[in-house]
Amino acid sequence: MNKSQILKSAKGVLHIESKAINDLAKSLDDNFLKAVESIKNLKGKLIISGVGKSGNIAAKIAASFTSTGIPSVFLNPVDASHGDMGIVRVEDILIVLSNSGESHELSDLLDFAKKQSIKIISICSNKKSLLAKNSDINLILPPHQEADKLSTIPTTSTTMTLALGDALCCCLLNLREFDKKAFKILHPGGKIGKKLKTLSEIMDTDLPLIKQDASIMDAVLEMTEKKYGCAVLIDNQKKIKGIITDGDLRRAIKKLNMKDKATSIMNKNPVTATADLLISSAIILMNKNSITSLLIVKKNTPIGIVNLKNCLENE
Repeated sequence: MNKSQILKSAKGVLHIESKAINDLAKSLDDNFLKAVESIKNLKGKLIISGVGKSGNIAAKIAASFTSTGIPSVFLNPVDASHGDMGIVRVEDILIVLSNSGESHELSDLLDFAKKQSIKIISICSNKKSLLAKNSDINLILPPHQEADKLSTIPTTSTTMTLALGDALCCCLLNLREFDKKAFKILHPGGKIGKKLKTLSEIMDTDLPLIKQDASIMDAVLEMTEKKYGCAVLIDNQKKIKGIITDGDLRRAIKKLNMKDKATSIMNKNPVTATADLLISSAIILMNKNSITSLLIVKKNTPIGIVNLKNCLENE
């Protein structure tokens, strides 16, 4: 194969799979709604099972649900037949993946679940299959073509199954109002955890504060000591009146009298943020407003400060 044939082949695979995903989206019906509602009301855990490639997809779907706060585990049906069936409880929901719906390795697990009255949700392509007939809710994949030249290797079918699992997971995420703060709790490490850090985790509480009747000289001294390139003016209730930056000083240098009130050159509307703002969002905010320090407030009371350099180091 030459380069152009390779690219044509790759594009063909993606075209087949993308069409299948579009067909899948159009096929969603009340069964999908029932599956979402069942998982929403789940008292136990999700047990997701499948054989071979379907097992790999099942493990990924289980990991996605767990990462969003719904306890989920992958159960290999072969292992279940050899002692791992004990993980299944009455309050659980079993999601079983099988393109054909006829994988014989699923028999013992399905029999056990039926005897224990455990709800079964199937994802398969055949509504007349053994799996579909033994399930309470069937999510049937629409007719599709596997993307390999033999139309045999699990490609399109596994892509559709994975996408359907993502759709379930994301719908439940929205229903449960699972936010970035909750996600951060479950992802404290790695790149995701770092990306979800908030200003509360890095802010400096030793603020460059001066009283509203302070002089420009007072502001310069405070700016020099705290090294944030700014001084924040507060009233007797510790509410923000304004801010003076080193830029304000430079712009006013020709007419500056160090004994003048700091209020004479202050900016009455400083850019501020709340402590729960993501560091990545704070960087965007500072760049947008061409500032290097950001004041963190609570009900117009300053509680912390960060600079751009520190944010970039922790982003």
